[in-house]
This record gives sequence, structure tokens and C-alpha cells, in this order.
Amino acid sequence: MKNKIINFVLDNYLIFCIYSFIGWIYEVNWFLIVRHKFVNRGVLFGPILPVYGFGILILLLLLKKFMKQKHYLTNKFYLIISTSTLVTFIFTTIVEYTTPKIYLVSDYLNTYGVRLILLNIIAIILAYAFLNNKKIDTTIILTFLSIWIITTLIEYSAHYLTYTYSHQMLWDYSKDFLNINSRVNWDASRNFAIGGTILLYLVQPLIDKLLSKLELKNKAIIALIIFIPMIIDVIINVL
Repeated sequence: MKNKIINFVLDNYLIFCIYSFIGWIYEVNWFLIVRHKFVNRGVLFGPILPVYGFGILILLLLLKKFMKQKHYLTNKFYLIISTSTLVTFIFTTIVEYTTPKIYLVSDYLNTYGVRLILLNIIAIILAYAFLNNKKIDTTIILTFLSIWIITTLIEYSAHYLTYTYSHQMLWDYSKDFLNINSRVNWDASRNFAIGGTILLYLVQPLIDKLLSKLELKNKAIIALIIFIPMIIDVIINVL
């Protein structure tokens, strides 16, 4: 029992470290591509962004069991949610790339809200008419939507907490499409949803397989090697 607990803690710590590093790579490359300069993202000196590590752990905690189940279109609730998710995603993405920038969610709803509602109603009626009796698995769509909502809440909370307690504006979405209080925006939330879905469905199974092959002793050694410089990094930044 004791070894199981230790193994569980080590697995989750290593998962946290892996995704914190992946998050750092993602953000650094985003700045290289978009702004053509290297920026060491985050509040730490090392190549990790803890918010990504915590984010994945939260997603795994909330969605791992959900992803193993099947959620078919024969369930009217899943049909409605899946159809609405796809229609809203497609329509809003088209608006983003074909019209002048709309910065606030309220402005978007004032301009396109009625059209979006009508499109949703039409799409749901058509889906109900032609797909209601089809046994189509919608789990990945529902997972995608769940990741979108969860990661948006995580990013908003992370921005609020870092700004409140350290007075650092680590990111500012005030000039970006569909932002909420400059803390979250459409692009970032959409990318997190797409990336999170890919990570959970394709990357996480590989990590689970790798961790299952490592002995407990080796996991502890790897975790300790990573933990010591990480805790020093945290202490230096706090001081």
C-alpha cells in the first residue's frame, strides 16, 4: 500500500514536470514564430511553466474516467452539446478570420449573437432529424469542450493570482480577439483545447506506458534530480 502511494505521487510529479516543460517549449516557440524573439516565459528561470503541469493534472483528474466511457449521439444531451460545440467553434473561427477584430465578448454577442443562436437551433434540429438514431461516439467532442472550459478557467485564475500577489502582468490579451478582462481570449483557449485533446489522447498514453516500465527506485532518482534545481529556482524567485 505504501509503495502504491509513493508510486502514485512520483508518477504525478513526473507528469507535472513533463507537461510543464512541454508548456515552456510551446510558449517559447510561439514567441519565436509570432514575435521573432526568444522570451523565457513564466516566473521561474528554468525551462518549466508550472501552470501547464497543474493544468494537465487537473484535466486527468476530471476527465480520465470520462474519456474511457462512450457517449453516443443517441443520448439527446450529448447530441445537443456536441452539435452546438462544433457549430460555435466553426462559426466563431470564420468570424475571427473574415471580419475586423472584435476584442470583447460582449461586442461579439451583440453583433453575432442572434445569428449564432439561429445557426445552433438549425444545426440541432438537423442533427436530431438525421443523426438521433445513429450510434456515433461523441466522447472526443465532449472532451474537447470540457478541456476548453477547464483550461480557460485555469488560465483566468492563474493570471488573476499572479497579478494580485506578484503584480506581474505575464500576459495581456487586451488587443486580442474575444478576450475577457485581458486574462483569457479565444485564440489561447482554442489552442489549449486542441492541444489538450491531442496530449490526453495521443501523448498521455505513451507517458503512462513509459512510467509503467520504470521501477520505483528509478522514478525516485529522476524525480529527485529534477526536484532539487526546481526548488532552488522557486526559492530564488521568492526571495
